[in-house]
Amino acid sequence: LKKLILLFSTVVILAGCSVTRYTTDTDEFRETIAVIEGFFNDSAFAHAHWGALIKSLDTDEIWYERNSQKVFMPASNQKIPTTAAAILNLGPEFKFKTDFHLYGELEDSVFSGDIVIKGNGDPTLYTRFYDSPLVVFDSIIDSIEQLGVRRIEGNIIGDDNTFDDQHLGNGWSYDYLDSWYAAPVGALQFNENYIDLSITPGTEVGQPAIIEPNVTSDYIKIINDVVTSDTGENYIRYNRPHASNEIKLWGRIKNDSRPLEYSPSIWDPTAFYSKVFTETLLKRGIEVSGESIDCDHLDNWQIDSSKIYRTFSNNSPPLKDIVKILMKRSQNLYAETMVRVLASENGEVGSFRNGREVIRETYKKIGIEPDEYSFADGSGLTRYNFISPEQLVTILEYMYNSDHKELWLNIQPIAGVDGTLRRRMKGTLAEGNVKAKTGTISNVRGLSGYVQTAEGENLVFSFLVNGHLLTSRDTERITDGVLKIIAEYTRD
Repeated sequence: LKKLILLFSTVVILAGCSVTRYTTDTDEFRETIAVIEGFFNDSAFAHAHWGALIKSLDTDEIWYERNSQKVFMPASNQKIPTTAAAILNLGPEFKFKTDFHLYGELEDSVFSGDIVIKGNGDPTLYTRFYDSPLVVFDSIIDSIEQLGVRRIEGNIIGDDNTFDDQHLGNGWSYDYLDSWYAAPVGALQFNENYIDLSITPGTEVGQPAIIEPNVTSDYIKIINDVVTSDTGENYIRYNRPHASNEIKLWGRIKNDSRPLEYSPSIWDPTAFYSKVFTETLLKRGIEVSGESIDCDHLDNWQIDSSKIYRTFSNNSPPLKDIVKILMKRSQNLYAETMVRVLASENGEVGSFRNGREVIRETYKKIGIEPDEYSFADGSGLTRYNFISPEQLVTILEYMYNSDHKELWLNIQPIAGVDGTLRRRMKGTLAEGNVKAKTGTISNVRGLSGYVQTAEGENLVFSFLVNGHLLTSRDTERITDGVLKIIAEYTRD
């Protein structure tokens, strides 16, 4: 039997259409592979399609593969190629820059002209990086006040032309566009392009609930049809009609309920940015005679740099801090921003199409041809993306062996510790061990990353399932079960 195993290092298992290739000749190893195969052959997933690849980073040995060269919808595993390309092309120390141009003349305390705000997609004006989303605005206004300005005879203009005007991803579904995770992307971004709403019970049963936004602005209109109840469960829904900033909430909240949090997206991030900056100026006592305007609403818009009186600039935190949030939080807005800034930093208009070309060229250099996968958005929210477990493992392996290895490993969610894996694999040898990116959209799950065996052998893996009709917990039973087995394994 041992001679046969050594002779045939590739074993084809017809059941489940899987292929397992390995060279280690021990009973324990073969038993481990059989257990892994059993997980992926679970009868509960007979209707679904699994793709898997497990490979040793230390020996280059393929432990297990199943449909590994076939392409699958990756969900948020799409953030693996997006984020890796951003790090490789922009570098860990890259910073987004936003310029606040005072475009006119200052006489006494009156600035006659416009303030033009031009950005390249900084997504960090939010409480993940600052005590308040308004910290950067207040800092810029401090500088304006130091010039002695007390009145602006002009407009506040948001210039978003570093990016194009395609604010949504290809194939995004109409029914979730009002949710935070589908917030529109733009060259000027504030509060991650949504509003956080805290909902608490009213003082008496039958009264409206109390709704408090984390940013107050006339840019949005909140219609509150949520009532305080002493019976039933909490039930709250919201809707923001497409291309509108009227947010309607309805339902009920129990009178003894803790605060509930909802985060509807906003429409037109540039107009939102400009409006809130204008409102902040007014709150600080600086009069503004004009309006807040998206430059797209002005005919033949361009800046005459010779008329710029003063420029104040804000630089974002470095990319290495931003991609940590992107991966651990699985923040779609950040991922979509990365594709577009790759284009603008390459001297092109910051469009998805131009950014995708940068990404395709990046992966062509490591052997992944553009016609072998479909890169349809940066975040994985669309169902038009298709990539194989083998291609994901190729990228993961490349980053593991790159100069960015330490950063790359540090930004991955860690099982049982943080990010989207913080509640998974607790109390097992996989806890604190598995570092991997999750992915979830309807009927699709993904998990790709790294795991160590009990004796410290480093493995890279990618698990994708499409067409499942079960719950997320059911898919986790398979993927997490496999990783627990690997984490317990020793070759000795």
